[in-house]
Amino acid sequence: MWRKREKKENTDFRKAIPEYSDKEIIAILKLRDHYQPEAAKLAVDEAIKRGIIHTEQDLLAEEFRCEPIKFSLFPDIKREKNRTKIRKSIARSLVLCSLFPVVFGLIELNRNNNLEGSVLLLFGFFWLFSASQLIRAFHLLFIRILFIQTMLAALFAGYKIFNKTTFVFLDSFILIVLCAFTFYGLLFMLKNLKE
Repeated sequence: MWRKREKKENTDFRKAIPEYSDKEIIAILKLRDHYQPEAAKLAVDEAIKRGIIHTEQDLLAEEFRCEPIKFSLFPDIKREKNRTKIRKSIARSLVLCSLFPVVFGLIELNRNNNLEGSVLLLFGFFWLFSASQLIRAFHLLFIRILFIQTMLAALFAGYKIFNKTTFVFLDSFILIVLCAFTFYGLLFMLKNLKE
């Protein structure tokens, strides 16, 4: 969307807005105060052209009252194209997370700890598979699998960190932050990106 805070040169709303559906045009009209003035004007002109409204005075009606943007932990993404982009972006981040168990598995194998190293490698490759499936399409099954894997990874990493003879705050902080971001991404997909 072409909100006020975005730069004009990064968007070409003059081509995009005329291709929007009536529903998308109405959504822009309801949020017109949050768009660049030129984009809002183009949406109003397009709505008049399509007969959604007859004049700019129709925008004073209750159904076109400008809605405030509300803060939400899981914002509602209206356009399908944007939902797909966000799903793929989160899934790519989850693919990168699969590198952690793979690398630690290789380290353990190098230390001749074959059982733990093999389990970590299998875990990492299964995580990689599950996350890559989410890049292709939304699957509730893979979201659930990744939730379980994240919980297992957090428990295992927490066990390893807290069983060390010396406690390192940064290790536990990084674990908490990584798990929080992973859970947030999965919850975001679960709450907002169902197809």
